[in-house]
Amino acid sequence: MGIVYRKEEKQGQAAQGATFTYGSTNGKPKAGIAFIDNKPYEIREGETILAFIKRNFGNDYVPTLCDAPNLEPFGSCRVCSVDVALTENGQTKAQASCHTPVMANSYIYPHSDKIQKLRKNIIELVLTDHPLDCLTCEVNNNCELQTVAAKVGVRDVRYPEGKNHLDRKKDLSHPYMTSDFSKCINCYRCVRACDEVQGEFVLSMAGRGFNSHIIKSLNTSFEQSDCVSCGACAQACPTSAISDVFESKSIAVDKKVRTVCTYCGVGCNLDVAVKQNKVHSIQAPYDAEANQGHTCLKGRFAFSFYNHADRIRTPLIKKDGAFVAVSWEEAYDFIANKLTEIKAKYGPDYIAGISSARCTNEENYLMQKFIRAVIGTNNIDSCARVCHSPTAIGMQRTFGTGAATNSIKDLAYTDCMMVIGANPTDAHPVTGAKIKQQAIKGKTLIVIDPRRTELARYANYHLQLRPGTNVALLNMMLYYIISEKLEDKDFISKRTEGFDDFRDHILHLNIDELEKITGVDRNLVRDAAIAYASAPNAMSFHGLGVTEHSQGTFTVMLIADLAMITGNIGRRGVGVNPLRGQNNVQGAADMGCQPYQGAGYLDVTNPEIHRMYENFYGAKLPIHAGLKIPQMYDAALNDKLKAI
Repeated sequence: MGIVYRKEEKQGQAAQGATFTYGSTNGKPKAGIAFIDNKPYEIREGETILAFIKRNFGNDYVPTLCDAPNLEPFGSCRVCSVDVALTENGQTKAQASCHTPVMANSYIYPHSDKIQKLRKNIIELVLTDHPLDCLTCEVNNNCELQTVAAKVGVRDVRYPEGKNHLDRKKDLSHPYMTSDFSKCINCYRCVRACDEVQGEFVLSMAGRGFNSHIIKSLNTSFEQSDCVSCGACAQACPTSAISDVFESKSIAVDKKVRTVCTYCGVGCNLDVAVKQNKVHSIQAPYDAEANQGHTCLKGRFAFSFYNHADRIRTPLIKKDGAFVAVSWEEAYDFIANKLTEIKAKYGPDYIAGISSARCTNEENYLMQKFIRAVIGTNNIDSCARVCHSPTAIGMQRTFGTGAATNSIKDLAYTDCMMVIGANPTDAHPVTGAKIKQQAIKGKTLIVIDPRRTELARYANYHLQLRPGTNVALLNMMLYYIISEKLEDKDFISKRTEGFDDFRDHILHLNIDELEKITGVDRNLVRDAAIAYASAPNAMSFHGLGVTEHSQGTFTVMLIADLAMITGNIGRRGVGVNPLRGQNNVQGAADMGCQPYQGAGYLDVTNPEIHRMYENFYGAKLPIHAGLKIPQMYDAALNDKLKAI
């Protein structure tokens, strides 16, 4: 018994909610005009002067050192200073453009003589305490300090001698990270990246004035610190004061290739530097929607397998008991002949295929089409079904689709986060870091997990239930929301079906018995339920701790029920978000790599759907469901399967 979401308003009822635009500054309301070099340009609400200039003139029009695309404005270097006047021909004042809001009808002069002299003097002072060994530095020609110095016209240093920190020792203790703080310019970008992006707070600034310097943890080495090796600090550093053993910011590479990380379901975009046809290093692009200039230890550094000598690079066929490398043509002929022989002798159901959630949509679609339309069997499966079929089924039954209802970017707009059966900081580090950042900012965090995960340390409510009692605990939350009359009656009446029967069922539950089953104090569950229901916007996240239980489908349906009865569906900052195991679990499922559903989640045993597939593929297709992966192994052991 559960609630079903309606994609359309019930007839005769008005639409609820306002139209909004995700993410883009184009969605922000206009806030008047301001002038750049006496020419008018539209400004947008909440813009800083630097963002305003970048939007109209590009990212490099005003030089910066302490600014980075994924960090909050800081204003320490003052290189981005511009002249600002409140009236035309009025008195100007130098302002740090990175954190100063742009005012309507103000006049901005990014390159006045006064500003150019100011920038040049700042860079000269920075260079007095910086080694001038550019030609031997790993970031030569990719150093932001070098670029800014050239841009402001610094060719010689007027103050070459004096007190400096050029004798600071390098730290090479860490397996991935390195530091040489003789090259540090105290821009704080590494500290802010560790704090704002990863949320580890490993780096900090010690000392005062001229003796200010970066330290790791309690002034230890990189290896002894609490560093999680995400590399955010190294990527943020504008020089090579913090780097990594792969010299990721070096430009001595042949090309860079944009790709998607295959380690987890976040789908981080990666810029892979290739040198002599080998992976040299990896950086996280700032313009990537999924990860916005961040990635984890594995995504950034765990690429040695690509260049490993044991990697299989050619097809292998077993001959005389040993695998022998062969050409692709020979391999294709061998596969085609064997499959044709088995199909003719035993029938198509003696053949099975296993696809992968690490393959592209196109590859997964072709794989299931080949097994169904060419071989003639529904024996097709993938890890997407193994791990997250309860998500797909549960969300299909409630929402009509097995996909997440909103974007991870919505975390910036939510007020309450519920994490159940997932450990994102370990399994989905970039998403975990984003959740942690929102919790640090004071947003409510509910963690439902038998373990005390890292996120549980930041949680307002940690419901430490007995393993396998997810259904009972969610029923308790639903009970308290309904009994406290915190359900969103307007949303329920307009956008759901079946609530009355569902409410009656929930209110007849025995709370005493549920408390005994879960082992969680009812008052704590009540407080968490009220916090979730009372939040203006709430998002939930669930993982394999939900889906790989025997009651996983029902747990997912109850998570969806929680969202629906509180109206947390269909707008920014709310929703239900499954955390997938690989980078294309959603795509593999969408493309039909499961034995009972084809592309688009359509039932292959439905006669009408079956006819549609046959007409589309132009081939005779099986109408019975195929084997799941465990059944394939059993069939092979029982001599009922001859090829996978």
